[in-house]
Amino acid sequence: MVWAAFGFNGQVGLTFLDGRQNSPKYIETLENHLMPFAENIGWRNWEYQHDNSPIHTSNATKNYLKSNNVTVLEWPPMSPALNPIENV
Repeated sequence: MVWAAFGFNGQVGLTFLDGRQNSPKYIETLENHLMPFAENIGWRNWEYQHDNSPIHTSNATKNYLKSNNVTVLEWPPMSPALNPIENV
């Protein structure tokens, strides 16, 4: 599996993930890749967008994002065609 993030201020390099993903592994990915990116852009006004995968919507993930003051963009379920990363 490959994980990446981008915004108008830059991008996070591609991250190759091993094995089946779960909430703890997803939180580890956010901690190691998203949070340093947010820090590099100076924590300016930004929102994180991910789909409604169970690992993205788990209580553990929601608590992690909330505790790190990450605003998550509301996203309609079953709408992968709207995801901008699909065009990158």
